[in-house]
Amino acid sequence: MDAEDSRIVAPGVTRTQSQAAVAAQNWKLLNLYNYYRLFISLSAAALALTRLELPPFGLHAPTTFLVASVLYGIIAVMCFFTIRRGRPDFDTQVTLQIFADITLITLLMHASGGVASGLGLLLLVAVAASSLLLDKRLTIFYAAWATLSVLVEHFWDWWVDKETTLELLQGYPRVGILGIGLFATATLGYTLAQRLRATEALAERRGVDLANLTQLNAHIIQRMHAGVMVCDRENRIRMMNKTAETFLGTPQGTAQPAVASVSEGLAAQLTEWLKNPARLTQQPLRVETGYTLIPRFIMLGEPPNYAGVLMFLEDATVLRQQAQQLKMAALARLTASIAHEIRNPLGAIANAAQLLGENVTQPGEEGRLVRIISEQSRRMNTIVENITQLSRRDKINPVKLPLKPWLEEFSQHFAETFDVPPEALAVFGVENLQVCIDPDQFYQVVGNLSQNALRHSPPYNGNLLIKFQGGTGADGRPFLDVIDWGTGVPEENRDKIFEPFFTTTPRGTGLGLYIARELCEGNGATLDYYVGPGGVGSRFQIIFVRAEECSELGIL
Repeated sequence: MDAEDSRIVAPGVTRTQSQAAVAAQNWKLLNLYNYYRLFISLSAAALALTRLELPPFGLHAPTTFLVASVLYGIIAVMCFFTIRRGRPDFDTQVTLQIFADITLITLLMHASGGVASGLGLLLLVAVAASSLLLDKRLTIFYAAWATLSVLVEHFWDWWVDKETTLELLQGYPRVGILGIGLFATATLGYTLAQRLRATEALAERRGVDLANLTQLNAHIIQRMHAGVMVCDRENRIRMMNKTAETFLGTPQGTAQPAVASVSEGLAAQLTEWLKNPARLTQQPLRVETGYTLIPRFIMLGEPPNYAGVLMFLEDATVLRQQAQQLKMAALARLTASIAHEIRNPLGAIANAAQLLGENVTQPGEEGRLVRIISEQSRRMNTIVENITQLSRRDKINPVKLPLKPWLEEFSQHFAETFDVPPEALAVFGVENLQVCIDPDQFYQVVGNLSQNALRHSPPYNGNLLIKFQGGTGADGRPFLDVIDWGTGVPEENRDKIFEPFFTTTPRGTGLGLYIARELCEGNGATLDYYVGPGGVGSRFQIIFVRAEECSELGIL
């Protein structure tokens, strides 16, 4: 494959289509030349049929002039049909038509008195046409054929009468000059045609490259995670990518006359920014689709004669998620170091307490102290394990997760693990609901919430203990409520339950809910607490990223 074949060709500008365009131009050029041929033939036929004497046309041999002009006209008319049909092929038609032109023009020239009539100039046009439409070999051939035809015509009368005349001798310089002119026309015409073809090929390549670049730019803009809009000086929208259409709730392909027609808040911020273009930051903008957007404006051109404004619309959720991932990555490195430094001395303390306990044979103060050391060592080990789990959460792998089968499988495993009847857990409202989240991290989040619900719920007596209620919010984002009918969270503690190490139970670590929220935010989701139905129990709500945005958020 050569370099030209390996070029990327943009959609709509393929090599086959480019060749077809060149072929169409050649046929068009041949058709235009045929109009010239028809004009010459009809003009000659009109002179012959009306017997109008216009020296020197047709005076030497009127009958030959009439036959040649009529035959030339018939050929020109037939060529219109063959050119329109495209059959025979282009090269065949040009070859036959140029041959007919040279032959019939030579006859017209002979009937008008030979080279002195001036009709030999028409041969220059025919040879020039061949140089533009045919290759070099055929162009030289037709120059030679035209020169030979002129020589035959010049010697024809001498060949028939066998008498040398002064006119014959005086015509040699004209014939020679015409022959030289024919070959010069062929050479210069073909050289010019070659340069034109080279220029056309270069223009075609540049056109393909430009089309490729245009398509590439359009593809990049359409696939950008940020919304992109371009508006003119009158704030009329000229271009909007798919992400911007999704953010603003605009149907795809809909032409909008003004920015205010899609978002009045965005139009107001744009107007304020135009008053002070030096201001770089804008206020977050809440739109009707539920997105919170952060707009950025770039002026196209220099004020006051700027051409328009380029707008970037960033999803605040994505920015928060990216910041959260950076925070978790830093937290991971810190907690991994702390856990590593604590685990070794903690293990030594636990082993020492175990050895010390083996030497204590009588229950008493020493035995109580050993038990305290062992219990607190286990508690610290649990905290270290939880922190270690956080240190591994800087890398997430969210997927589009069907919620119903996942929750049914989770409920079965949870019931078996914690020895509760499967009827104590129920799933509602998650049919055909998909969420975007890391399945392993989601398991830990729902597991922590379910354990909290089970810990604070009364013993099972046939009533439902944990309810998983799904649905879709007004902004189109799916959610999952984990509901229980336990003791709930006192009002004074509701703002503290997601803080690290906050706990109301002696054996708790205070990291369960903190880790659950961190994992949710790392996946672009949110976790919040609400009072349970009817003011009883608790309801923890997880609001997920839309499933269709999983890949667009750059986390899949």
